[in-house]
Amino acid sequence: MASLQKYTAKTARSGYMWRVQYRDAAGRSRTKSGFRTKDAAQAWADDNAVSVRAGDWISPEDQRVTLTEVWHRWKISRQKQLAVSSWRTLEAAWRNHIEPVWGHRAVASVHPAEVQDWVNKLDRAPSTVHRAFHLLRSLSDDAVRLRQMRTNPCVGVQLPSRQKSKNTTLTPGQVSLLIEQTNRYKSLVAFLAYTGARWGEAAALTVADVDLEKQRATITKSASTIGGQVTVGDTKTGASRSIAIPTPVISHLKKAMKDKLPTALLWTNQNGTHVTTPSRRSWWHSAVDACRELDNSFPSVTPHDLRHAAASMLISAGASVLVVQRQLGHSSAKMTLDKYSHLFDSDLDAIVDAFPQSRENVVKHGEMQR
Repeated sequence: MASLQKYTAKTARSGYMWRVQYRDAAGRSRTKSGFRTKDAAQAWADDNAVSVRAGDWISPEDQRVTLTEVWHRWKISRQKQLAVSSWRTLEAAWRNHIEPVWGHRAVASVHPAEVQDWVNKLDRAPSTVHRAFHLLRSLSDDAVRLRQMRTNPCVGVQLPSRQKSKNTTLTPGQVSLLIEQTNRYKSLVAFLAYTGARWGEAAALTVADVDLEKQRATITKSASTIGGQVTVGDTKTGASRSIAIPTPVISHLKKAMKDKLPTALLWTNQNGTHVTTPSRRSWWHSAVDACRELDNSFPSVTPHDLRHAAASMLISAGASVLVVQRQLGHSSAKMTLDKYSHLFDSDLDAIVDAFPQSRENVVKHGEMQR
């Protein structure tokens, strides 16, 4: 049961104010001061008692925790779960968009209307806005879980629409042309285009990771290029997997693996270290330019687009969603469908062909019944 006490205060017009003496959820005695009237003190005491009984009471100390403090604790548990490149992206979102606005704020003081205003004023690409918002929401979820705020102020906030980027891909013939026109790293291009592995996953492969007899490659790590520097870490999903190596790649890999020790990298740069993502003018762009001179329909593609080419060829060959998911290393089948559901549209033809009866026969049958 809370008790109310009057005390002298120089800042009050009447010369005194009111404080509430109460017990928190753990039974400790606490004091809340600064009420101008007895009614205001009583109203607060009643609301506080309800929170204690309901089990959603939050200590004053926790309510003063800033978002920067939440971020530092949050990243300790999350940093090891993400690939280096993914973590760098989150750090940039925090540093550029969240910390300047929210870092100094007590998490319990953030109001949903403020979050909506912040989203509306972020003059960035929709994908950047979404990334920053979802990071803020995740931090707030953590604060709610640790009882530093009652509700997440990000719930219900409206985000700008984000149009799905159109995947640029290559036809099987264009894949063959690109491999032919690649003077250096021909085997790497073939591997990426036919297996769908990520660039970083391929760059981290050693000879021991490849089994030509079983036509399998074991993906256990990723060599990410960030700011021109290579950092080796876990895969994007943090999980290892075994992928199939299609037959057209085998001859290329035999040449790449020849006379190399099992521990040697499959592909290296001129210094014998991990190959980095192609720069703006490199062997990759020379190969693409050569292809575009020979084929007017050849698109301007990046190494990452070879994943889309691989997915397209896999689906055309009849691979299921789960097979494509496993080969590409998506975290879920939903992600695979989100990206490539349009390529599975031809599966609907199988349903049509499963019912050979023509429309005319259906109509006649209906007329006979009438």
